[in-house]
Amino acid sequence: MNPVKNRSEVLFIYDVKWANPNGDPLDENRPRFDEETSRLFVTDVRLKRTVRDYLAEYYNETLWVTGEAVVPEERVKELEIQDVSDACKKCIDIRLFGAVIPQSKKGAMESSITGPVQFRYGTSLHRVKLMTIQGTAAFATKDSKQRSFREDQLVPYALIAFYGVINQNSAKFTGLTEEDVSKLLEGIWMGTKNLITRSKMEHNPRLLMRVVYKEGVNYHSGELDYLVKVVSEKEDEEIRDVSELKLDVTELKQVLESLKDKIERIEYSVDNRFKLAENKEEKSFEEIFGGFQLVKLEW
Repeated sequence: MNPVKNRSEVLFIYDVKWANPNGDPLDENRPRFDEETSRLFVTDVRLKRTVRDYLAEYYNETLWVTGEAVVPEERVKELEIQDVSDACKKCIDIRLFGAVIPQSKKGAMESSITGPVQFRYGTSLHRVKLMTIQGTAAFATKDSKQRSFREDQLVPYALIAFYGVINQNSAKFTGLTEEDVSKLLEGIWMGTKNLITRSKMEHNPRLLMRVVYKEGVNYHSGELDYLVKVVSEKEDEEIRDVSELKLDVTELKQVLESLKDKIERIEYSVDNRFKLAENKEEKSFEEIFGGFQLVKLEW
């Protein structure tokens, strides 16, 4: 196992079409929406759920948080967890995201484990339009046929960015390894691609970057998602497909260039349909960030 020794930042950008990326159960499951800015937002819990589901399905990883309502004390018994160290060893999501673990001894306090991987809420990189679509559903009873009406709350299109940090100091406590991080990145990309449900169809990963700092550097840039912007000939709310926009990364490159002596490498994956631009000129990821050591992520 290769323990995580380097601070790193993650920028993940994906888009959705005619879908509800993260419904709010306290608001009739409408997409989460900032009315002041007309931008969509998605909780970090949604992204972590995507990763957890992928790791459980494709790697058969043991999870502390399964998505089902389970009393923590029962989960401790089910997994035969002896202590905090044992919990970290058994559950990849604890090594990644942390957890609150009740102690097995009667009367003991809970242990709060800070996860090395922390994500801020994701937000759309442009203004979006919310739409309410009415539909019908027919069903039969013993005596008659019935018809009911429903409303779907959707967004026609949104390009969403998540920003996160992987803290090498917290990683020492949970035992996070580079192998775990590789699975995390795969889970972000492939897990998003595999969100194939009625409300989550057409979730497409477009860009994933991990900026890895040199060992011993207790520093990171911060707010990488604030350093990119959508450029389109259409009004924000009129965008319906990734082909109708470019992502301007000029400021992102400038900031990373200023930190070049602190950065060891950049790991990345880019969708073929996603267009990047620097100083208004369309370029490939490799052309823009070719001055860094690049490691292409492939699954």
